[in-house]
Amino acid sequence: MARNDASFKDCQKMKSEKKQLSKNRIKLTITVEASKVEEYFESHYKRLAPTANLQGFRPGKAPRVMTIEAIGQSRLTNLTLESAIDEAYRAALQEHKTYPVTQPAITISKHPKLDGTSEGNDLAFEVEFDILPEAKIGNYKKIKVSKIDPKTTEVTNEEVEKVVDYLRRQASKLNPIERGAKTGDWADISFEGSIKGVKKDKLTSPSLPMVIGDTKMIPGFEGKLVGMKKDEEKQFDINFPKDFQDKEFASAKVNFKLKLKELREVILPEIDGEFLKRFGLKKIDELKTNIKKGLEGEKKEQARGQQISEISEQLIKITKVEIPKSLIDSESQRMKNVLASDLSQKGLTLDKYIESLKITQKKFDEDLLGQAKRNILLGVAIGEIAKKEKIEVNSKEGTRRVFDYLIESAK
Repeated sequence: MARNDASFKDCQKMKSEKKQLSKNRIKLTITVEASKVEEYFESHYKRLAPTANLQGFRPGKAPRVMTIEAIGQSRLTNLTLESAIDEAYRAALQEHKTYPVTQPAITISKHPKLDGTSEGNDLAFEVEFDILPEAKIGNYKKIKVSKIDPKTTEVTNEEVEKVVDYLRRQASKLNPIERGAKTGDWADISFEGSIKGVKKDKLTSPSLPMVIGDTKMIPGFEGKLVGMKKDEEKQFDINFPKDFQDKEFASAKVNFKLKLKELREVILPEIDGEFLKRFGLKKIDELKTNIKKGLEGEKKEQARGQQISEISEQLIKITKVEIPKSLIDSESQRMKNVLASDLSQKGLTLDKYIESLKITQKKFDEDLLGQAKRNILLGVAIGEIAKKEKIEVNSKEGTRRVFDYLIESAK
């Protein structure tokens, strides 16, 4: 339903009182005259009446009582109260110039009969929600930002050639071969790793497609493939390095059973007209120029990301505000949902992810709450700066403009 704050004020059919329950908790007590609520009832009735299918009557022409029964009295009542509460609540927020940071808790104490007359009770309800108390931010104009060294955004010919090689690999053909495997060949392998006779799931896979020499999975592992032929099996030991990323296997002696299931030679395409046509180009120099520009843009964005990270840390430190626990919990849950969704797309679960971090569920939740608080503090800081500097921040671009302002100010 369209907002109608002005009509409430002009007709004086809505009244509200504000009570500060705590530093960050507000209660609004709101009443709406029965006649105003009946207007919402009539609006919904007129909208839905033509949809009521009553035998013997044209749409919208059946007696009112029969039409209400067909639509459903409870449905009309719910729609009416929902509209009236929403409009009155918005008007009250505007009147008292208060802004909730959590979902409101609404309690209805009384409402009209909604039987087509304006007789009976007015609508009365209470709304409780959390707010952010006044925030205090330090002198953000003294924030220090590292300058971007032009050399860090330079792109070498070697980097460009690596991308060209990657593009060629994407367009490559895989030809079956009978010879022994070489570095650069494509292979599909299965393997099982065990320590002292105990199989380790993390070191086991029924199928792993790879290009020999490019995967860098375990030091010394891929070298064992060289010389093997399709369907050949091999068993060997590998001593894992002390600094192996998964501490569970650091310095461990692992026995592997390996099978080469498929072996193909990678045939790279020539850099000719047919290859360049994939990118809508005719000359290799054009492709390399585009690649160089893209890499330069990525490096500049990475450098800027580092600047934003530096600024964010300083803003969090100089921003003081009492954050409601409910808001921290809400942000923490949002972050958890996003992470779970991302993991799901990769075929992982949140429990498995936490297990891989080698931390407890409690520690994970505590860390998440800490990050949620930091996110909120940063958001508050950006909002305060935007307000003081008159920067519009109703989108991601707005947030970017605040960081642009801070980076420029630090020069």
